[in-house]
Amino acid sequence: MSKALEKFLLNIANLFKVKTILSLTVIITTCILTFKNIVSIEAFMAIASAIITYYFTRKESEE
Repeated sequence: MSKALEKFLLNIANLFKVKTILSLTVIITTCILTFKNIVSIEAFMAIASAIITYYFTRKESEE
């Protein structure tokens, strides 16, 4: 039971490392560019939707 919990926590940590850092960086950058009127609101919505769709609907390969 302890080994399963350890693997679960390790998977959660890896999830936050990759998905969260990358997606938040792109979304924050796009937000800043949108507020500066460099990127349109429509482009922001497309980018944010693509990131959310990709990271939260893709299937992970089974080990």
